Amino acid sequence: MPTRRRAGLLALLAALALGPAARDATAAAWTIDPAHSQLTFHPRLAGGEFAGRFERFEATIRFDPADLAHSSLLVVVDLLGARTGDTDRDTALQGSDFFQTTRWPKGTFTSTGIRSLGGGRYEATGKLTLRDVNRDVRVQFRFDPPAPSGGAAHMVGSSVVRRLDFGVGQGDWRSTEWLDDAVRVEFDLALRGAR
Repeated sequence: MPTRRRAGLLALLAALALGPAARDATAAAWTIDPAHSQLTFHPRLAGGEFAGRFERFEATIRFDPADLAHSSLLVVVDLLGARTGDTDRDTALQGSDFFQTTRWPKGTFTSTGIRSLGGGRYEATGKLTLRDVNRDVRVQFRFDPPAPSGGAAHMVGSSVVRRLDFGVGQGDWRSTEWLDDAVRVEFDLALRGAR
């Protein structure tokens, strides 16, 4: 068999052999340790910032700094678990002016891509869904792998969400005179069980 033809045949066989493996490649899976993880939000009301937290959320995380093409984030937040330390404010958040949890009890973020920013920092782009509205958002985060002696990895980051893009703030709350449109969201996730 001529050398060129033989080389072409070998290349074809190699492509066929590697193709399924490449398609099936998946980054390492991580499980959140809820007791050591937090998801918080920081609105500005009347010029001052206050902090809230989501008591219940779940995440499906596949992340490998060496394989960002197959890395992904899926976060599902129980909006009924929004707490700010003020009972009246917490009740208002569940109502029709804000999350309207009787119709839309969950919020979700699904990544569509992750890129490196250098120095152990990354940016995920994806779709955030609130009140049945989908918008593109960017989430920046740092990934700290587990120590050689063991323990949890950490994913720590933040994003800025424009609440009015999702209809969070109806009636008088559409105005930004008292409540800013931009809401900072922060997270610190303890991750275990990469495989």
